Formats: sequence, C-alpha cells, structure tokens
Amino acid sequence: MNRNQLIGWIFLLTVLVVAPLHAQNTVKVKGVQGRWQVSDNVTLKEAEERARMEAKKEALRKAGVMENVWSVFGQISQDSGTELHEAYSQMNVLAIGGMVNVTKEKVEEIWDTDTRSLYKVVTIDATVQKEEKVDKSYALEVKGVSTLYKEGDVFTCSLKVHGTDSYLKFFWFDSTGGAVLYPNDYEGNSLLEAEKEYHVPFSNAVDYRMEKQGKESEKINMMMVATKENIPFTEEVTYQNVLKWVYSIPNDKRCAFYDMILIK
Repeated sequence: MNRNQLIGWIFLLTVLVVAPLHAQNTVKVKGVQGRWQVSDNVTLKEAEERARMEAKKEALRKAGVMENVWSVFGQISQDSGTELHEAYSQMNVLAIGGMVNVTKEKVEEIWDTDTRSLYKVVTIDATVQKEEKVDKSYALEVKGVSTLYKEGDVFTCSLKVHGTDSYLKFFWFDSTGGAVLYPNDYEGNSLLEAEKEYHVPFSNAVDYRMEKQGKESEKINMMMVATKENIPFTEEVTYQNVLKWVYSIPNDKRCAFYDMILIK
C-alpha cells in the first residue's frame, strides 16, 4: 500500500471472533436511538450509517460499556460488483469492552423544527456482551479526525494514551486492502509515554494523503490499538485477522480507537 494513496474500501464484515473472549455477561437494551443530520455534505445514506453507528455506541453506553467504544460497519457488493446492498443486519458492532448484536431496528427521517434540519434517526433493540475485566483508567484518546475529507487533503491527528506507557498499532483499510500504517519503515515501534500528546504521522518523512479512484465518495475504516505490552501483529492485514488479534489480548491490557471517514 502506498501511504500517499489512501482509497476507501467497501468490505464485507461478518464478524466471527475465533480468539477466546474473556469473562462476559449479557445485557439487553431497548429503544436506543442515534441520529445524524442530513446536509449538503452528508447524504441520506451517509446520515443513516452515522445514525446507526451512534445508536450502537449508545447501546454500549447504556449497557455500562463506557470506555473505549468503537464500532464496525460496512457494505457488501453484489456479484456484479456494480451495485451495493446494505448488510447491517449481518453486522456485529464490537467495542473494546463489549460486543453488540442488534435484534430489532427502525429507521426514520425526522424534520427538526427547532434547527430546521432533516435527520436520519435509527432506533434499535440489542444485546450487549460485556467483558468484565476492564482497566477503566486505560484509554486511547484521539483528536483531530474529521468525518469528511476532500481528495488531496492530508490526514493528521493527535493521540494520547491514558494510564500506562503503551505500544501502538495503526491499521487502515482501503480499496487496496488493509495495511499497518504504524509502525513502519520510517517510524519504529516506540514505547509511547502515558499522558503525553503525540501527532500522527510521528515523522515528517511520512505523509497520509487522501485520494480516491472514482467520482463517488469513498469510505475508509481506521483503527488504532494501544497495548501495555509489545504484542506483534504478524498475520495478513485483514479485518478478520485484526479483530482476532485484538480479542486475543486480555481486555485490561488493550484499548482502541475506531472511526469511519469519507473522502468526497
């Protein structure tokens, strides 16, 4: 993968976590909502995706999984490769500390008279599997990630690990597949000091420039995982392998950040 050419990857994700999950209990939540505003820059479809993401995050919060929430969703293409079908009914949303299975979903378009804006609203019932052993002081804080980027923009962000000195892995999923953006040939696998702010990329020798192939908006899925120990990732970089690696690490020894971004 050329780090200067980051292209949205639409992927099929049916999560099968084969690594052993640690001690869990299950919580049922009902009527949890997420909403997202439709605008000139956000289509109805994109707003629905974001609203669904927010609903699933809220389900995790309602179940008591407050720290290190991240969500996973995507799309599946037909055999022809020309049309896309939503596959959210097959999706699990995972969190470092919990896993959500949606059992019921309602999608609405609501006009907010106060803001004079149209919103997509997603309401879900779900079951949340909670991992019980959690280090609540351990968290990965990431700032500066935008929802939308224009082609040619340079991706940057800042991060801070709370609680413990840590090692970082930065995974990026685009149309060419998956890649480990950090560590890399220019930036070694350094121990990050707790409570110290770092800027990504870490080196001026590295540049993450947003580019896309076609005219349509493209989706990027990114994940950063901090670990208390230096645990190598040696498999092929697929979403399945990354999740398997994440869940092989005890919950109190890892924390993560996940986001989906769009290139317009």
